[in-house]
Amino acid sequence: MTPKLKYWLYDNHWVVSALLLLVVFSLWAILPALRSWSFLYPSVGAVLGLSYFVLKQHLEDIRLFKELFSAFTSRFDKMNERLYELLDGPPEQTLTPEEVTFLYDYFNLCAEEYLYYRKGFIYPEVWLAWIHGMRLFYASPRIRALWKSELQTGSYYGFSTTLIEHSD
Repeated sequence: MTPKLKYWLYDNHWVVSALLLLVVFSLWAILPALRSWSFLYPSVGAVLGLSYFVLKQHLEDIRLFKELFSAFTSRFDKMNERLYELLDGPPEQTLTPEEVTFLYDYFNLCAEEYLYYRKGFIYPEVWLAWIHGMRLFYASPRIRALWKSELQTGSYYGFSTTLIEHSD
């Protein structure tokens, strides 16, 4: 299921359930062959069970999102100060090996965030906010050059500079 469809279903599960119940009751009322309690009770039960399942799944997804969000935010917070120092550095200055290693950690963090977003565990509005933050660092010529070079290795779960340059 695509993330957009999943979030749409979470936001509209009551409407979907109501429509399914309407279909069940309509079939029950219109078709004589289905006008029995042995059709109505299990059908209504199935619709209510589906609604419960969607609510339960949404709750589990919220818990997972909270864990992921907290972990990603914590990791970024530890990098934040150093990232800004790199951002403020002279554009013509070559990155040191330690800075390159540090940026690889940041690139990995961004790629992991993207992976979980693509799999539907990060809300689209959160991903968009993260992309805006990535753009800030991507604007640095030193960081951008390394990032573009690194992404050519294919080691970042499908993450690409196109996401930073064109996502909105």
